[in-house]
Amino acid sequence: MSFEEFYMKRYKLILIIPLVLLIGSILILASQKATNGEYISKDVTLKGGISAEVFTNENFNTEEIEELFLNEFKDSDIAIRTSSGISGEQTYIIETIETSSNEVLEFLKLNFNVTENELTIRTTGARFGKANLDGLIAALTFALILMGVVVFITFRKLIPSLAIILSAILDLVGTLAIISILDFKLSTAGIAAFLMVVGYSIDTDILLTTRLLKRKNGTTFERTKKAFKTGLTMTLTTITALTIATIFTISSTFEQMFSIIIIALIIDLISTWCMNSGLLIWYLEKNENK
Repeated sequence: MSFEEFYMKRYKLILIIPLVLLIGSILILASQKATNGEYISKDVTLKGGISAEVFTNENFNTEEIEELFLNEFKDSDIAIRTSSGISGEQTYIIETIETSSNEVLEFLKLNFNVTENELTIRTTGARFGKANLDGLIAALTFALILMGVVVFITFRKLIPSLAIILSAILDLVGTLAIISILDFKLSTAGIAAFLMVVGYSIDTDILLTTRLLKRKNGTTFERTKKAFKTGLTMTLTTITALTIATIFTISSTFEQMFSIIIIALIIDLISTWCMNSGLLIWYLEKNENK
């Protein structure tokens, strides 16, 4: 049996893979909500507090610094993350709900043995953080709706249009579930990355849908195969570039954005080529048999 025969006979069975991924992702997010009271952890840019970055060539015991911080700032919390640049410079990212920026600044200068020029500190009010989150969620929702309208106008067919939208939803929900498991603290930059994910998701889905619905040269499998080669090249090129950028960046903002997009692109390979392609082939077979 050739691969074409294997795929065309079993593409409906392959649809189980993205279905399991979607259901699993929803269950993970529901579990996070029940356990922690929120679907995903948010950083201070979305819930309010202080975010600081310390740039130094020295290594510090972050657990000791966290303990010292909690002893000095009662009823507060702190999270410290690190990232390293290619020059060996360490960046310590400190986040806390404490709002006394001057006291936090003095604490960081003392315990990290740095000057004000070697650190940056930002304060976000709780209301402003919530407004950030609400605005970005509204933008993401609007982007999905507008995307659906554009796709439907382009193809004027309900099932193919819904398949594209479902693929984008799987990319978003699956990525949210994974970063929730990895305990990412989502920032405004992370939400912006999800907006980019919508665009990346649509690229390959529209490529596939155009090849299958608009072009008539070759069999359905041959057109799918050509779209797969082009789409896979696009996706792997982007993943490679972003992986290199993630390794070498010393910015926590860019690191989170790149990481989210990489995860989403990997999920997009499943949503596009296991789900969307299968749904489109199923749709074409039904219409051809009428």
